[in-house]
Amino acid sequence: MASEGKKKGKFWRLLGWFIAVCVVFELVLRLFGYGNYTIYRPDEKLLWVPVPGRTVTVDNHLPITINHQGLRYASDLTSKPKGEFRIMAFGDSATQGWGVDDNSTYASYLGQKLNQTSCPGEHFLSVSAGVNAYPNALVGEKLREVEEDPIFQPDIVIRAYSFNSNFERLPKLQGAAREKFLRQVEVKSIIRRSAIYNFVIEDLLRRVVYYKMRHLLMAGTLDTLGGMDNLDVNAVTASFQESLDETRAHHAQLVFLVLASKDQKANDLHPFQKAMLDFAAANQIPVINMVDVLAKNPQANFYMDPVHPTAVGHQFIAEQLYSVIRGLPVYTTACQQAVNVANSTNPAATPTGQTAH
Repeated sequence: MASEGKKKGKFWRLLGWFIAVCVVFELVLRLFGYGNYTIYRPDEKLLWVPVPGRTVTVDNHLPITINHQGLRYASDLTSKPKGEFRIMAFGDSATQGWGVDDNSTYASYLGQKLNQTSCPGEHFLSVSAGVNAYPNALVGEKLREVEEDPIFQPDIVIRAYSFNSNFERLPKLQGAAREKFLRQVEVKSIIRRSAIYNFVIEDLLRRVVYYKMRHLLMAGTLDTLGGMDNLDVNAVTASFQESLDETRAHHAQLVFLVLASKDQKANDLHPFQKAMLDFAAANQIPVINMVDVLAKNPQANFYMDPVHPTAVGHQFIAEQLYSVIRGLPVYTTACQQAVNVANSTNPAATPTGQTAH
């Protein structure tokens, strides 16, 4: 009996030490930001949406701000004021800005560039509506949700390609399967509050397993050319059509952004990338093909991993978008209207021999 009591005492002491070490480890890791990652709550329509707040990115631990509308923006958007030109970008983590701060997403760089060098009198607001791990199907659903909300009223909608091709069937889950998935999202939202979990799973194992083996476990996500079995190209094309219909119905200009994976060749397109380019060509949608752009004009320090751009990469993407947007009629019209308003309120600015109207 005494021996058994000693064993129990030893067990409880070891358990106590283990808990104490875990608590200390948790507190130390929190000092380095590991307990402050973005949490995603379950959503009946979009499956998972980011919880609002100011957190840090998984890579690099840089500030990431999510507003109450699920956008990566410092404050909630209100009804669009006169003289404001809105651009909203939809996509996955590459669009949300994985591993870069709030001011270094391509949406943010685009707004900065337009306001610095574009038409006087017009304010440009460019916002990232990208969500981590969204497949193309959910990118389309998020776009629809924003377009149908009268608060936002974007003038230009950028729909970016998503690398999460193996998640495309998730939005089709119904009944018990859908409820089970939503419960899994809820469980992960609780677990992800742990700094130890974030450090071990999101950091160490992500680098060892996630990036090195994900193309085997979930082919078609990081390995752009993998996972081509059972891909529903018709479904993703239908999603593109829905986005085109939505933007036309709400008088917005749709722009496609075909993002590229690291070292991807111009002639090695994922079927969804090809479908996006084909749909753009058939429907006269302005498109930036980053696969082709980077193949012709390689950029040093563009990627931080197989698919996510660095801040340098985001800036380069913004430059491509800027060049295209400045040639769009919706941009030209907005700038001309801004000039007309400025002239009508400042007669001295009206050219000699003309009357301001």
